Amino acid sequence: MGQPIVFVTDFGRDDAYAAALTGAAWRVDPAAICVEGTHGIPPGDVLAGAYQLKALARAFNGGVVFCAVVDPGVGTDRRAIAIRAGNVTCVAPDNGLVSYLWHETAPEHRQCVRLRIPPGASTTFHGRDVFAPVAAALASNRRFEDAGDPVADLVILADAFAAREGSHVTGRVAVVDHFGNAITTIRAADLDGADVRRVTWPEGGSSGLVTTYASIDEGPRALIGSAGHLEVAGGGIAAAVVGGPRLGDTVEVELA
Repeated sequence: MGQPIVFVTDFGRDDAYAAALTGAAWRVDPAAICVEGTHGIPPGDVLAGAYQLKALARAFNGGVVFCAVVDPGVGTDRRAIAIRAGNVTCVAPDNGLVSYLWHETAPEHRQCVRLRIPPGASTTFHGRDVFAPVAAALASNRRFEDAGDPVADLVILADAFAAREGSHVTGRVAVVDHFGNAITTIRAADLDGADVRRVTWPEGGSSGLVTTYASIDEGPRALIGSAGHLEVAGGGIAAAVVGGPRLGDTVEVELA
């Protein structure tokens, strides 16, 4: 039995695009198990896709093949790739979508190949004609090395990572989730174990960190979320409603 395929896309649920990926996978392997990770990435938002892909990779912890398609450059000369990062396998466009998976894996445990675009592939739908079929083949135990030619110079999103200067760490809000939590590009690892004195954003700030959403009793507060990123939450209400940061806002952490 092969591995499940987990789809992570910006295709939404209102069109045929999401289901077409399952159809393409089943043409390669009718027994393929197809799992909807999410089709709700905002259209063309590669950074949000990179975060959600990381969060799902943590949840599944190997044993699946991710088919990640947030691809505003489809049909251009951007590369199509497959990566192995530790125990995670993923096919995706080479536009930064795999930034966290790649960056957070030790170099000796990373592999990447460039996928071949088959003749007749649609220039507007590589998800169906390139990524889903390769994901199905890899999930059916095709050798990773046979999927394409090795490459090393992947596109990594600079905006996906925080910057540190002295006791200050600066990032941005990458995702606002279903609950209104403002999830930033600042990772727990960026704080280096130091105590957080204050978290600020353009319209406000809060002191220190809390550990649970339930402990937020007034105004927005910051905490480390389940994917290891700092987020600002409102405590039962969207953070922005109570003065928290909005999508794209700069967020700065002052360390003690």
